[in-house]
Amino acid sequence: MKKVKYITALLLSIYAVSAYSQQIPGLQSSNYGGLYRATYNPSVIGGSKHKWQINIGTLGGSINYRYFVFLGKNSLLYPLLASHSTKELYGRSRTMGSLTEKPLYLVSEIRWPSAMFSIDDRQGVALQFRTRGFVTGNNLPDPIRNMYFRRLDTGETPPMSAQPWGQFNLVQQNFSEVSFTYGIQLLDTDAHKLRVGVTGKRVFGARIGYINASVDQFSISPETANTEMSELHLSNFTYESGYSRPTEKLKLGSLFDADVSGTGWGYDLGVTYELGKFWKNTTEQFDENPQYILRVGASLTDVGNIRYKTTDSRVVSGFQEKYMMNQAALEVISDHGPQGFMELLPAQTDTTFNTTVRLPQALHLEADIQLVKGFFLNLSQTKRYKPRNNEIFDIYQPDVFTITPRFEDEDSDFAFPISFIQGNKRPSIGAVAHFGPVFLGFSNINGLIKKTGARGSMVYLGFTAWKLNRTKDKKQ
Repeated sequence: MKKVKYITALLLSIYAVSAYSQQIPGLQSSNYGGLYRATYNPSVIGGSKHKWQINIGTLGGSINYRYFVFLGKNSLLYPLLASHSTKELYGRSRTMGSLTEKPLYLVSEIRWPSAMFSIDDRQGVALQFRTRGFVTGNNLPDPIRNMYFRRLDTGETPPMSAQPWGQFNLVQQNFSEVSFTYGIQLLDTDAHKLRVGVTGKRVFGARIGYINASVDQFSISPETANTEMSELHLSNFTYESGYSRPTEKLKLGSLFDADVSGTGWGYDLGVTYELGKFWKNTTEQFDENPQYILRVGASLTDVGNIRYKTTDSRVVSGFQEKYMMNQAALEVISDHGPQGFMELLPAQTDTTFNTTVRLPQALHLEADIQLVKGFFLNLSQTKRYKPRNNEIFDIYQPDVFTITPRFEDEDSDFAFPISFIQGNKRPSIGAVAHFGPVFLGFSNINGLIKKTGARGSMVYLGFTAWKLNRTKDKKQ
């Protein structure tokens, strides 16, 4: 009875001081997350439960219910394809889901083959390769988003007149990174464990494209016998559009060339503390499951910059008192990005793009409570770290607080994250399953089945191989 009271008191006290959450589904909170948790908190590499682990491959991205209607269109990778392709990007983008209602936030990620291994009982290292893509948009009115989704040539976009708009922007970025992590367990007693870790990363192959504009008012005219489709009319349209390099097929040599692609450096820092040996299994000699009653952790991730000083960059700006856009023009801009925009609108100024962009640096805090052996409640929060005001190019992770009940053992995990993301009116309820070498995660089940609403869901699918550190292995 005293043990139950102790657990209850711990849970209430932690919740009272605001414990915090992971940003996307996956294995970030699992004690067997290994490489997947290391990108969230690098201290996991020290005193790891894995003797070695290999990430065979992982894909992730934000999608909506339409993704399953048009499966096979590579829609999951739309933010990454935008740098290298112009094929059907308009259609692909319409199957992706924004993780936030406002602003727009689309994400894609590829985790290439990577590995970690334990040097000894207390130290470990990891080498990881990852490519990430982002599309963000600010102040895009609901009628404009609906028009993009419903098209201008279907009769499904309702007409409207003289609607105010204001300043808005759309930014697409992607980059690759290679990172090296070192972790060490500084304290290892029955009741206390302390781990720290650091990751250094080299960023390469970065590319950015954007539109930054202002419109006083917009109208959507109905179809007529002459137009045969609706039209978008803009008044007092001031615009700037640019890119760090033109859209071109992927060339491995250009990934590491600073004259062609953006490059940079970054780092992660993490610490984890475990309290207690409450859940020790006295009946099974080789039970390697965690025994703590409480695990707390803190980490800083993606602290660093991308420097764009490329030779083929271009930035144009201009002004149109009146401008009309039909469905064909909408698709040109969608498929070709800033280059398509420049083809349609005249440039009054023409210069180069030269700037420094922050990586999606974030602060993560978490508390993981083991309520019953093998059943955990994770409370965690991700917040932007030292954001700069009005820097539309800085990449970011949304602020999010998550409560995640989780079942866990060495072979499987089942978790149900409930995420409260800043900018959303309602929480996102997800599900994560890891069984053997395969794991699958969704951040918002409702976003995959509901045809209305602005939000989609983050989805991850990964394959791993590993060997665990076991007490019986050490004794042999």
